[in-house]
Amino acid sequence: MTTEVQSPRQPSVRQLQRLETRRSLAGHAIRLFSEKGFDQTTVEEIAVAAGVSTRTFFLHFPTKAAAAFPDHGERVEDFVLRLNSGTPFVNPLSQLRSVLLAGFDTTSPSRLARYALLSKVPELRDEDARTDRDYEEAIAEFLERHWGHSAEAVVRANAVSNAVIGVVRATLSAAGAQGLDARAVTAEILGRLLGTPLEEPLHSM
Repeated sequence: MTTEVQSPRQPSVRQLQRLETRRSLAGHAIRLFSEKGFDQTTVEEIAVAAGVSTRTFFLHFPTKAAAAFPDHGERVEDFVLRLNSGTPFVNPLSQLRSVLLAGFDTTSPSRLARYALLSKVPELRDEDARTDRDYEEAIAEFLERHWGHSAEAVVRANAVSNAVIGVVRATLSAAGAQGLDARAVTAEILGRLLGTPLEEPLHSM
C-alpha cells in the first residue's frame, strides 16, 4: 500500500506580499535605528521609508522595538524542530548545545546591526528578553521530555534553559559592543556549563 505524500502548500501572492512588506519594514527600522538612534526614529519614518502607512506598520508589529525582530516566530519554530531532530539516545545537553551554536548567524548584515543595537538600546534589550522567553520554554519542555516531570527535573530543566539563554544573550550583546566572536565564546561557556553533573538529579531535592 502506498501513501500519497502531499507537497507543502505554496504561499499565496498575498502572503508573499505581506512577508515582503514585513521584511522591508524591519530592514528600514534597523537601518534607521543604526543611523539616527532608536529614540530619534519614529514609526512614521519607518513606514514612509518602506512605502506604507503607519497603520500598516502596526498590522505587522505591535511596537517600534518589535520591528527589529521580524522573524522571531519562524526562528523559534525552526529551533524547536532542530532541537527534536536528534536520535532518542543522544545526550539532550549535547543536542541543545549543538542546536544553539548552529543557530548563530554572524554573516547577515541586518543581524549584525541588530546585535550592535542590543548593546546600546535598552528598549531593544527588553524586547530581546521578551522573545527569549519562547526559547526558554522550548528548552525546558525538551529537557523535561528526557528527564521526566518530577519537581526536581522541572527545576533542573528550567535552570538550564534560563542559564543557556542568558549566556547567548550576554555574548550577542558583547559581540555588538566589542566585536568578539559570539559563537566561539558561547561554545566555550556552554562547554563548561553543560557538563555531566547536570545530567544527574539534584541531591538537595
